[in-house]
Amino acid sequence: MHVSCVRRWKQAVGVGLAGLLIAGSASVGAFTASPAAAAPGDPPPPLSLRDLGSSSTIAFPGQQGEVSLSLAVPPDLTPTEIRGAVQFPTFVTGGNVDVLQGDRLISRTPIGAAVNSPIVLPLRGVRVDRNSADIVLRAYLRTAGSCDFDSDTGFRLVNAAVAYGGREAAPANVAGFLPPILRALTIYVPEDVKPAEGAAAVQLATAVVANYGSASVDIRTESLPRNETRPADAVGPLERQIVISTDAPTGLSLGLGAGWPVLRIGGNPEELATQVQFLTSELSGIAISSAAVAGAPFAAPQLAPVVNSLADLGVGDQLVTAVGWPSISFGIDQARLGRPSQDVRVQLSGTYTPLGGQLAVSIGPRVVASVPAEPSGSYNTWVDIPPDLLTRFTEVTVTYNHPGVGEECGTGTRASLSLSSTGEVRSEVADPPQPSGFASLPQALMPRTALAWTDGGVDDVRRAVALMTGLQRLSAVRLGVDVMPVADAMSTNGPVVIVAADGRDVPELPLPIEADGGTLSVLGADGQRSDVVLAPAARFGSLQVAREDGRTVLLATSTGTAADLDAVLAWLDADPDRWPSLGGDAVLQVAGQQPVVVVADEVAPDPSESSSGTSWVTVTVVAAGVVVVAAALATFLLRRRRRTSAGD
Repeated sequence: MHVSCVRRWKQAVGVGLAGLLIAGSASVGAFTASPAAAAPGDPPPPLSLRDLGSSSTIAFPGQQGEVSLSLAVPPDLTPTEIRGAVQFPTFVTGGNVDVLQGDRLISRTPIGAAVNSPIVLPLRGVRVDRNSADIVLRAYLRTAGSCDFDSDTGFRLVNAAVAYGGREAAPANVAGFLPPILRALTIYVPEDVKPAEGAAAVQLATAVVANYGSASVDIRTESLPRNETRPADAVGPLERQIVISTDAPTGLSLGLGAGWPVLRIGGNPEELATQVQFLTSELSGIAISSAAVAGAPFAAPQLAPVVNSLADLGVGDQLVTAVGWPSISFGIDQARLGRPSQDVRVQLSGTYTPLGGQLAVSIGPRVVASVPAEPSGSYNTWVDIPPDLLTRFTEVTVTYNHPGVGEECGTGTRASLSLSSTGEVRSEVADPPQPSGFASLPQALMPRTALAWTDGGVDDVRRAVALMTGLQRLSAVRLGVDVMPVADAMSTNGPVVIVAADGRDVPELPLPIEADGGTLSVLGADGQRSDVVLAPAARFGSLQVAREDGRTVLLATSTGTAADLDAVLAWLDADPDRWPSLGGDAVLQVAGQQPVVVVADEVAPDPSESSSGTSWVTVTVVAAGVVVVAAALATFLLRRRRRTSAGD
């Protein structure tokens, strides 16, 4: 098992080498380090493995299992220890965890006898190569009685975090501005932000999130006076600040900030996007000076292929050995397929030992295929993903079931199972996307999406950054974003994201939820609407996914108060698990209330209620003059589901 906590440094965005001009030390805006500005930052606090791009839970397979870790290491810092708490089943009586690097034993730590005992794995002497430290954690467990290790009851190290020693070095050039670990990035735009500056902020934010992969990076958007390029706010360890302005000199340059270098990105409206792409491109390492100017990038739209390999989807060669039934899990990511997909078929191939038994392929608790083990010790089979099990990210598990498993703990035949990354993945375009709604994002926004806002001020830029970074975190593939006016966005043929914070100037769309005064109109799966009449009327913010003319439109809006939309975005941003788990077709929230998720296929109207196909429910909820729309809508949806079930 291998877990990578190292940032993905390379991006698909290319920069023409001939168009790249490296500025000399005399370039305008070049940063000259002063003792105060170049002083190293404070040591960072212990960083959760989640902040490094991995799960904060390390699960060890079997009684003697190991996990590989690649820890990102910023310059002048050294990982000193891994901290966490241990959890294990009742039949485990003790053991230890070794840390190894190559053939070197770094440390050996006993496991506490009590569940949730703290554990500290020393990393003193670990070698760092190219900003990463590759290590192996190996667990040896003592057991008594029956011991059936699985993913739910095995030995685990939870809330794992890495502590670092040393003092962070201040970046001395553009190439080293973004560190291997980035805790937070603040993007500054002028108070009177121009469309090109706002667009550059969104593109920069999504590019940075994509560049750091699954690592958790906090992206913030702030404003400065038009001619100010030096933020007054200080930064913390492993945090960075970037100022975007069309009034700044063309290119990327380091300048003084509040005791720490700040990066300035400048240029005319046509040049800003190029400079942003350069910063996160694979050629940014060329910018060894304190200032650099990028030329025009190669713009090559990518069409999603019908046939991929598992390697294309980020699934590498895997080999698992265990005393019991070995299993391998991997994911089919629709975002990596590059579009909403259906009729997905996966070619599974590899080897197994000992001979005899069968291979079971499962998705969740359902076994979708069973293949007899061949005498050759190898397998090569195709498996269809059932449509009702296909999600944004579908986890597939291959298990080798064989008879050589002993009844007592630790007995039986040692078995192995491998999976080749060369297996093909075939799929067709799904139109409409399956699944629908929020589960269709971000793949329904690929390969490029138009982004538009109705106001265009700093607050709209901040909302757009929050939206697009939230969507980018769902994807291992960088999202293409083109910022344009609303009318231009709606005239395109591709997907659209619209920010209409105050609810005005919203294009005509078949939205899941429409509000007209005190009436909420809910779109059902059959295209008919059901109405909820609220007395008095209420205001709320919402995110809604609609289908219009064969494309997906994501609308961020409110019924008149932009703060209600901001509350929805803040709720999503407060927990990194909320975007991935968001389902349904709309989420709406009244200030002070829990958000309500609306699922279109659960609100199909009852034909017996109205010959016109429109049903009406009047809900009056008055509490100190305030209507709790969340409770009203929840009651209405529950009533709808009951009626639908009764009619089945």
